[in-house]
Amino acid sequence: MKWELCVASLEGARLAEKHGLDRIETCIALEQGGLTPSTALVKWIRDTLDLEQHVLIRQRAGGFHYSYDEIVVMRDQILDIRSLGVKGIVVGALDAAGLPDKQALETWKRAAGDMDLTFHRAFDDVSDWEKSLELLVSMGFNRILTSGVSVSSEMEKACSLLLEKANGRIEIMMGGGLKPRMVPALKALGVDALHFSGTEMKEVDQGSLFTTRLLIPEEERIQHFLQAGL
Repeated sequence: MKWELCVASLEGARLAEKHGLDRIETCIALEQGGLTPSTALVKWIRDTLDLEQHVLIRQRAGGFHYSYDEIVVMRDQILDIRSLGVKGIVVGALDAAGLPDKQALETWKRAAGDMDLTFHRAFDDVSDWEKSLELLVSMGFNRILTSGVSVSSEMEKACSLLLEKANGRIEIMMGGGLKPRMVPALKALGVDALHFSGTEMKEVDQGSLFTTRLLIPEEERIQHFLQAGL
């Protein structure tokens, strides 16, 4: 079982390297579910730390029905990220029927070349999870990131059903609402990977005109997850 840390800051990336996580998903704006990071951030992580890096491509918050222009913008983001030589990208789009948007995904897949492809938690909003899984397998996606809510209200049950359906053809990575107490059961089921951020909502820059609340990585939280998987 592999561990993936969702990283939206330099501090988060450093903690991922320190604690030996298998890979990271680099993004920004965790408070909005994650958005595409700058190429400068991706490049800094690539040049500074020894990490397998996958980059989220999501140019706006909200749902996953995208216009033609949005699809083109995200295609160009993928081309920029590809030029940096990182391992993979994380994408997702849905069509009007609530299934993975094959046209958008094919556009992004061509732009990605030989990079790894992860379909993100747009999978949690699909209308038919079995059809969606089969489509992603046929398109050559490497993995699906999901909390399982499109399959079952219980993450462990959803994980079991997904693994059975996938049958080794595509990796299943569980994340979104993951708690350390869930880790032993998911590991016992044989899940391919677990995804978490290890963050806590905190107020930053107190006293400034621009004081705000952000999800900040907490080393102790990260350690709790990893210890639960021992």
